[in-house]
Amino acid sequence: MEYEGRYGLTQRTKYDCLLFDLDDTLYPYSSGIAAATGKNIQDFMVEKLGIDRSKITELGNLLYKHYGTTMAGLRAIGYDFDYDEYHSFVHGRLPYENIKPDPVIRSLLLSLPIRKIIFTNADKDHAVKALNRLGLEDCFEGIICFETLNPTHKSNVSDDEDDIAFVGSTATATTASTNGSGIFDIVGHFAQPNPSLVGLPKTPIVCKPSEFAIEQALKIANINPQRTLFFEDSVRNIQAGKRVGLHTVRIGSSQRVKGADYALESIHYMKEAIPELWEADMKSEVGYSGKVPVETSVTA
Repeated sequence: MEYEGRYGLTQRTKYDCLLFDLDDTLYPYSSGIAAATGKNIQDFMVEKLGIDRSKITELGNLLYKHYGTTMAGLRAIGYDFDYDEYHSFVHGRLPYENIKPDPVIRSLLLSLPIRKIIFTNADKDHAVKALNRLGLEDCFEGIICFETLNPTHKSNVSDDEDDIAFVGSTATATTASTNGSGIFDIVGHFAQPNPSLVGLPKTPIVCKPSEFAIEQALKIANINPQRTLFFEDSVRNIQAGKRVGLHTVRIGSSQRVKGADYALESIHYMKEAIPELWEADMKSEVGYSGKVPVETSVTA
């Protein structure tokens, strides 16, 4: 409206939603949670799946690199296990006491009348525990987690992406060479000259950094990527988010990488780095004498 330009008011803020990763984003890597999680995953591979401990480092690295998470990779190459059991084993023994209440982040989040949503590959129980430890349990509209994108335990993989996300598939899994036990030998595969990515089996698990996983999360939460700021510590998740249209903030380093619109050493610096989040709110609240027909649209 004509009065907006005259008084410097904004009709609408640039962002409708702030989408936050959880681990190593809302609390620092130095907490030791990531290292403990990695150890627990390795122990699960040895104790529950019978994988030789001497092989798990190389195997785990390959699975994480090509499937987004070790869990997704294990399912892809043929290991079958209960998802809840996996999460209970991996997260049930974490040193949650290392995650401390963070009144600074709480104050920042509560000062923003914008939708705020958690988007994590972790299970809901872990997300809730971590948020409770941080003192942020009431700062978010909701949590998009493992169970959100993987509502059922699917043993097979479908080529239909909608089927992968929401319906138990009855399709036959991708055919690939195995080591005789029904497990695809991914280590042997990449030990060959010029290994092909085409021959890798698919995973039934939907997770970041899959663009499909991000698109499904946006769809479920009714989020417009072009009006959303995505906070993440993972470079590949940042880049995947950028490819689907999100504005991106890399957390954990001040060094910007391809795909990152902002780069912050800590989430604590978000107000200094992105002041327009607060400035837009301040402009919408400025009062004037007389009847000034200004419309503001800020999603609370």
